[in-house]
Amino acid sequence: MRPYQRPRRYRLRRRPPVLPAFWRRLTSPKGFTDYLQKREWELLFSARGIPYRFDKFSGREHLYVPPLYEDIARYELEALSREAQEPSPPPPALPAHAHAGWTALLPLFLVLWHGWREGWWRCPFPWPDASRWSFLGELDSARIAVHDEFYRFSTALTLHQDAPHLWGNVLFSLIFLPLLGRAAGTGHALLICLLGGTIGNVANYLFRQHAFVSLGFSTALFAALGALSGMATLYQRKKALIPLAAGMALVSMLGTGDEDVDYLAHCCGFGAGFLLGMLEGAQRRFAPAWLLPQSAAWLLALLLPLLAWWRAFLA
Repeated sequence: MRPYQRPRRYRLRRRPPVLPAFWRRLTSPKGFTDYLQKREWELLFSARGIPYRFDKFSGREHLYVPPLYEDIARYELEALSREAQEPSPPPPALPAHAHAGWTALLPLFLVLWHGWREGWWRCPFPWPDASRWSFLGELDSARIAVHDEFYRFSTALTLHQDAPHLWGNVLFSLIFLPLLGRAAGTGHALLICLLGGTIGNVANYLFRQHAFVSLGFSTALFAALGALSGMATLYQRKKALIPLAAGMALVSMLGTGDEDVDYLAHCCGFGAGFLLGMLEGAQRRFAPAWLLPQSAAWLLALLLPLLAWWRAFLA
């Protein structure tokens, strides 16, 4: 005997009155597979000006178009499918330069110089005391406005208030400077870092409406971070905002602190470095023949603080 089989029941589907009976269904009998597919089709038809309507039946959602638009809609869906299957060309990779570790000489020199000024070890030649160095080189907006001591924009980068301030800048410099040296070369990395820090101090001076005193290498440090974000932004066209957002997030995490932290100087340094990084990346991509040699960039980076301190002692 054959076992008892329950007779099949067929459910007749009736379209709702808001959907015309002659409209064509474009989805499969299973409807949309996920929300992303529905959203993608909706954006496609809205952009192309194709009328469409949704209809939900038994928990499955379908899409309908008028008969006159059926061929156009199917052609657009096929083009969308082909575009999704074709692998997009990868963005050009950031350049990789060798000997990026030489950029660590800059923060190590800051440690050596701070130790000489603070008396951690004996200096081999006559040396002014620490208070004299701070008086000559700190970013004092009043002296800049009154006596035109513009060299302070650069000399302030080489001074630190205390040992924790110094070691914090050295630690993060050993992270970001080699990365920038690998992307731009050691000479260009040091020049961008020091020049961006100087421009950041200038912007900090121009933006503030009251007298202030500032010093420290952190402005140049965030200029190096901004240059990394600028170069990555130029090389990532479709996702250009991601490197910028990541750099700004690092500024908000590392550039804030107690009331002694000059947050505006950090933001100005990041902005100056970002512009220099975009300029560096654009020159490497579109005009590599006009790039400054790494040795010349080394020399300019070295002369920038030396000439500033020479001018400070002459004043």
